[in-house]
Order: sequence, then structure tokens, then C-alpha cells
Amino acid sequence: MKLSNIKVDQIYHGKVIQDYGEILTKSELRFMLKNVFEGLTLNKNGWLYGNYRGKTYCLYYKNVSYLGNPHPKFKKRIQISNEFKKIYKDNLENNITTFLIGVYKYKDVILMCDFDTKTYKSRKAHNSSAHVYTIDLLNGERNGFFEKRDFHGNLITIYNKDNAKNFLDYKLFDEEKTRIEVFDTLDDFFANVTKQWFGMEAYADMIEHNYRNKFQPEWPGFYLEYQLENYIEKNGLDKVITFYQNRRKGEVDLDLEFPQLGIFGDLKAHSISSGAIQGNDYKTIMDLLKNQSVYYIVANHETEKDSDHNYEVTRYWNKAQNKKDLMSYSRKMKYGVKLKNYYILELNKYNMQYIDEYNQGKNSDGKSRNKKIIIKKININNFLVHIIEFDEKFDNRD
Repeated sequence: MKLSNIKVDQIYHGKVIQDYGEILTKSELRFMLKNVFEGLTLNKNGWLYGNYRGKTYCLYYKNVSYLGNPHPKFKKRIQISNEFKKIYKDNLENNITTFLIGVYKYKDVILMCDFDTKTYKSRKAHNSSAHVYTIDLLNGERNGFFEKRDFHGNLITIYNKDNAKNFLDYKLFDEEKTRIEVFDTLDDFFANVTKQWFGMEAYADMIEHNYRNKFQPEWPGFYLEYQLENYIEKNGLDKVITFYQNRRKGEVDLDLEFPQLGIFGDLKAHSISSGAIQGNDYKTIMDLLKNQSVYYIVANHETEKDSDHNYEVTRYWNKAQNKKDLMSYSRKMKYGVKLKNYYILELNKYNMQYIDEYNQGKNSDGKSRNKKIIIKKININNFLVHIIEFDEKFDNRD
């Protein structure tokens, strides 16, 4: 084993610390994997093979290590050599499943990172890499089993020794994986809502049911909130997700609470054309992150401007409020949105250093507005813990 030449993020018993990475030799990697998986043998091609419940599999294994400057310290990788495609092809012809495994080790923390081969089996492998982020390793270590798809569509599964059999059950036999109830609840919610919303219909729905935020000009976010709140109430899910309303002065200014996790969160409708995610009050979030994580639930959407539809929503919205100026807010009003995906970002004390400040300018009285947080697109994979892409056909009303 040798140490890296720079201190970067390392996972150690639920914490992230800065230290040198541990890089194992191939023989050390083999020894470690034989202690994780039962009955592995070394094939003449140099890789490990095993049999589980009658199915043969191959472990193509590499070190998980830091990429090096100038890459961020939260980003690690495995390097995939050109022979991987041949190993995969030969195994496939012999009905053998190939796993592309990265091994992460720091002191007594050992994690296996499975990179789904669908992404890499046809990619040019010369100098190719598969990436994993601090937030992934942290969730893998504290949960024992963690899976996510990143913003590039790469599926990664992280697990410890105790969950090696669960991993094989899941990958070889498609058996149930370890679930996270909050994620499941939100997945079910988004699976049951239409993915295309029109402003006039959304306002009419909220007005009919006298929703408290029925006249908010930025209607997509409040219509999302309205639908999720109804879903939680209808299905009795308030022990999983609770809307944190009627806050007193000085209390946390976030919409959601996750009682089982003991953390707060917020709900965002976000235009896909905007790269960065803008959040809540900077000081509030930073103070909160010293003691707990915060989840941001983000619904990503395409946007149709009302100005391209003769300001139909603008006129409707102003008439509903008996305003004299029927063109009020016309420049910013949205006609409709199409949901493309939803994702969950976890903000915590370990990735808070990658949260930036967003200056909102000044109020009408000249006083500066409170700064808000903003997460830039370049850092977002180190906050991402869950994403679901929507594959739906949309109506065209024109």
C-alpha cells in the first residue's frame, strides 16, 4: 500500500476528514475482496471469479482514488483499462456477469463501489474513468448499502462487507434492495402526478380548494407544494414527510420536515435552463448544517413563457384577484411547465464548503436583502443522493 501525495476527503465512521488516500496493490485488492466475497478464485486472465446461488460472476476491480489537481477534493475515480471490454465480452459469451468494482479503503473503512457496466461496456476504455463522490461514499458507509444515478446517468451502488450478499442478490437475481422510505415516498408521489402543468389549470385548482398560496405569481413551485401536501394528507404519510407551516419568528424557514430522520428540507421547482440551484437564507442554512443535514427536493422542468401565449395566464391571474392592471407580472409569468426529472440534494456540514452565497440586491427602502444559498452546477454531484428521470409524452396545446 502507498499513500497519495495530497490530503483530500476521506470517510471515517460517519465523518468526512482531510487525509492522504490509501492506494492498494493488485494483490492487496485481491486479498481484501476474498475477505468480502466467499469462494473467489483467481482466473488466468488476472481477475477474480466466484459463484453465488448457481450463477458465476467476475470482479474486475480497481482502486478508488483521488483524480488529482485541479479536480475538487470530493471527486474520486477508478481507472478503466482497455482490456475491460474484452473481459466483459468473453464473460458474456460464457454467461458470466461482470462487475466493475472500485475498492475504497481508509483505515478500517472498506467500501465496494459497483459501477453499472451498461455505461462502460461500449465506451472507449483507454484512459477512461468512472467517478464517485464524497456524498456517495458517506451514504454508503453510514447506510451499509446505497445506490444512486448521477447527473450523467451513471448508476453506482456502494456497500460494505456486511451487505455483499445483498448486493449479489440484487444484481444477480433482481431481488429487493435496501430502501429509503423518504425516497420511496417521493418516488411514488411523482409517479402519480401529471408531468405537464398549465398555469390557468393550476391556479383554478388551487383557487377552488382555497389553497393558502393560490395567488403566488411563481405558481409552479406552489402548485408542486399543493400537490405534495394533498398526497401526504390523503395517504397518511405525515410521519415520513411533514409540511413545516405556521412558523413563529426565529424558527427554521424551511417548508419540510422529515420526522424519522430528524432533519428539515425544502421543495423547489427549478427551470432546467438555470444551471445553479438557489435555496433559502444563507445564515439559516449554514447554522442548521452545523448540527444536521438538509434535503432539497427539486423538480426540474422546462418552461413555456406566458408572453408566447398572448398572456393568457397573466390576464387570468390578475382577473381572479380583481386587479385593474391585467398585465401585472406579465414579463415573468409562466404559461406552463413540463417536468423532466426530480432529484434530492443532501446538504451537510461536510459539503457546506461548496455552497455559495447569492446576493439578492436591495429592498425598495435601500436596505440589503439577506443573502441566499446557491449550489453551482459544477458541484451538484457532491450533493445529489437520488434522481428519477421522467419519460413521458407531453401535450401540445397550440
